[in-house]
Amino acid sequence: MIVKLSLGDVERARLILRGGSVLDWRRLNVTSLAEGDAILRVNGFDPENQGDRARLREIRLSAIDYLERNFGFDFAPEIVNAESPSNLMLLAAGGELLLRRQACTVLKVMHVVHHVDARELKSRLNISDRAIYHLVEEKTTRAIREMKAQGYPIIDFQSSRKTHDSIITKLLSKRLGGREPLYDSIRFRIVTATIDEIVPVVAYLGRHLFPFHFTVPGESHNSIFNFKDFIRRHPRISKMIPELQVDLMHEDEMIEPSNPDTSTKFKTVSFIVELPIRLDERHLEVWAPGKKLPSRVVHVLSEFQIVDQASNIGNKNGDAGHDRYKARRMANVKKRLLQEK
Repeated sequence: MIVKLSLGDVERARLILRGGSVLDWRRLNVTSLAEGDAILRVNGFDPENQGDRARLREIRLSAIDYLERNFGFDFAPEIVNAESPSNLMLLAAGGELLLRRQACTVLKVMHVVHHVDARELKSRLNISDRAIYHLVEEKTTRAIREMKAQGYPIIDFQSSRKTHDSIITKLLSKRLGGREPLYDSIRFRIVTATIDEIVPVVAYLGRHLFPFHFTVPGESHNSIFNFKDFIRRHPRISKMIPELQVDLMHEDEMIEPSNPDTSTKFKTVSFIVELPIRLDERHLEVWAPGKKLPSRVVHVLSEFQIVDQASNIGNKNGDAGHDRYKARRMANVKKRLLQEK
């Protein structure tokens, strides 16, 4: 099953797979208000909810105020008085150059303001990681179930959480030790029928489960396929190459060194996202009673691994197998602790 991808789908999937940043974009490829509203929903907002509309307006005005105070920007009335972020998204997609630049700039700062507020909300909640991970697992499982119902060839889906010992071992293996951010406390693994389904699956997830722009930059890895080859195998997508915001010659510039304990024979696509969870009144009554909160949305760092069926079988054998990976990691941590040469 090869889904018909739009330019926006390709751009968003590519950003996730590259580990790029939406802050470096010069336009947003949306074609309708409905598409903009869909982006708001995956961020945890309901465009029809009066309270959410007021909150989104507050975020927009905060972003404009920041830009005016710090950079002396003077915004056009179409930007200042935009009816909703979806209207801004349409302006950011094309049309007059000045309006597109201004809309893009405001949307980028709104993205950061929302992120800061979500982080503050999480810091005020009286909630365990176990409880928040349960919500993330429920949301992700629903999305996978919907994908299967629509005919996406998902062969297998698994979720896992790191044990206490695994977290300690992982931090001991890191250069900064306990000060290193831990991105994979919760992990989701998806097996597709073939390699060519990986991009459509990523595009779907970036539309319906998590915002593509909350991919953690520099933390995406792809040892399965070459994105340039994928595009060239599909003539309809190849025609989009001149419209891509980042030239294909820069495809690998965001790639960071892979995990030294991982075998070069292990094949996977992996990326880290801040998955949004919208808390309802029941959650807030339990986890933040009587508190005035900046938002209803928290972000939870989650790792996604996507692999085709053939690569998945190969990953279970020989040097790529999990047991050998774990043995290498334990040996390297022990060596570090004992300072062995």
